[in-house]
Amino acid sequence: MTAIPGRGDNISSSGITAFTAKLHPCDSYPCHSGVLKFRTVLINEGGGYDHETGIFTCPVDGFYNFTVHASVCGRGQCAIFKNGDEVVSLYHPSFPDKCSQVASISSVVKLGKNNKVSVNVWGPGRNYIFSTGDSDTIFSGFRLG
Repeated sequence: MTAIPGRGDNISSSGITAFTAKLHPCDSYPCHSGVLKFRTVLINEGGGYDHETGIFTCPVDGFYNFTVHASVCGRGQCAIFKNGDEVVSLYHPSFPDKCSQVASISSVVKLGKNNKVSVNVWGPGRNYIFSTGDSDTIFSGFRLG
C-alpha cells in the first residue's frame, strides 16, 4: 500500500511498519510510574512511534511483535501495555551486589488502527532501568506479514 500525501495515516511508501528506540542516558533510573519514553529513535518506518510521548500508535491493522530489552542494575519492573492494559511484564530482582544484567520481554499483539502501545514502569524502588554509552535499553516493534 502506498502513502497518499496529506492523508495522515502514517503508512510508509514501502508498506513496512517498524521502529526501534533507545532510552536516553539522562532518562535512566526513572522516578515516575507510567510511560517510559525512549527518546533516541534509530528507525521509525511508518512514523508510528512518538519519541516525545513514548507511545506507538498503530497506523494499520495487523499483528505486531514488540520487544523490550532493559539494562537493569538492581530491581527493575516494566510491562508492555496496549490501550492502557498490561499485555506482558518483566520483573528483575535485586541482587546483593547490584550487578548489571539485561531483562527482556516480547509479545505478538493484535492491533487495530490507532491502538496505542507503550512500555510502562512502576515507580521508585523498581526502576533501576538504565542506559549508557556501553549498555542500551530498547523498545522495538514491527508489523508481521
